[in-house]
Amino acid sequence: MTFTKSKKQLRRLISITLSVFIIATSALLCGCSEEDANAWLNELFGMLKYEVYGDSIEGEIKLKMHVIDVGQGDAILMQCGEKNVLIDCGENGMGDTVLEYLNWAGVSHLDWIIGTHPHSDHIGGMDTVIKSKDITIDHVMMPQTAKEITPTTMTYTEVLTAIKKKNLKITRPVPGTEYDLDGVTMLVLSPAKNAKYEELNDYSIVLKFTYKNVSVITGGDASRNIEQQIISRDYDLSADIYKVSHHGGRDGNSQAYLDEINPRYAVISVGEDNKYGHPKSEILKRLSKMNCEVYRTDLHGNIVFESDGKNISVIVEK
Repeated sequence: MTFTKSKKQLRRLISITLSVFIIATSALLCGCSEEDANAWLNELFGMLKYEVYGDSIEGEIKLKMHVIDVGQGDAILMQCGEKNVLIDCGENGMGDTVLEYLNWAGVSHLDWIIGTHPHSDHIGGMDTVIKSKDITIDHVMMPQTAKEITPTTMTYTEVLTAIKKKNLKITRPVPGTEYDLDGVTMLVLSPAKNAKYEELNDYSIVLKFTYKNVSVITGGDASRNIEQQIISRDYDLSADIYKVSHHGGRDGNSQAYLDEINPRYAVISVGEDNKYGHPKSEILKRLSKMNCEVYRTDLHGNIVFESDGKNISVIVEK
């Protein structure tokens, strides 16, 4: 599908270009060193790498979904009005990357930090974020996994230790529970309370965010088994934006589930040339047949969806 920029989006790019010229000229006239001037130019021209697609936003932007590029892992910042929800933090070593992004986004307080499930590519950087002196946190949400499959990894232990040292309590997800985030609804779809699954991925916390007429579904690494359970609970699963499960793996993203969601946009958090072959070709074909626009962190870098509750714009890094 061909993307076209709206007049408003073109004006934004023209404004950035003029800003580059004005600031660079001012720096040189003020006697700034050539090295400093070049540094400023590099940073400013970096802004021009961003492309804006989708609708022209006319109303107040109250829902933002930042899909942070953390390689083969997940990290999503949901900004709901004045409320901030961080879902997953990537693999071990990615905590600093997430912190840098939060700083860039002007976020110093998290109303919720959510670890969808205890695999390291989702919670590996979570302890770094929790321990950071630059971030304050109100609530933590993580699933209650069955004792027989609860990982005893160093990663999981470090996250629990960080939570304890910050005197935070873990909220367990309960399907059907709604949280009001400054006018945006966060609905828990899964996992089931006191459930015992054979696969750790199936404990993934699945959420639906809704602001007026626009909705987003995020779901960690939930499998087809969980998708069917969610469908059976008769939720309204229609959503404009869908965070593809398990980095585009074939164990999730069933046709029945996608039909229920019927997304306009799908976003895949995935590492470049990863050893798993994610995203799988059959999943991409499935989405393509639904005329769903697909964005991927391995191809587009950081990805931001913005909405006023009616329109959606998409900002990609590369």
